[in-house]
Amino acid sequence: MEYYQTENGFAYGKPPVARVVARRSGSDQIIIDHTYVSTELRGQGIARILVMLVVEQAQKEGRSIVPLCSYAARVLNEKPELSALITSL
Repeated sequence: MEYYQTENGFAYGKPPVARVVARRSGSDQIIIDHTYVSTELRGQGIARILVMLVVEQAQKEGRSIVPLCSYAARVLNEKPELSALITSL
């Protein structure tokens, strides 16, 4: 299985068995709305990788991240070096 970009974020597996739902807001933000990993794949770090793919995208595009998803917020807050990327609505 592989990770790939979708219309509204990133996913893992085809059909998707894990995803992060993210959307652009204005010209300078990406909002992370939700992460999901199927029950049988939980605990393997897949959701963390999906969130980090959004981080990579935000860094490339010069955007900040609004983590509405509590899991995404936790992942981002665990990494002090990402604090400059985090913002709110």
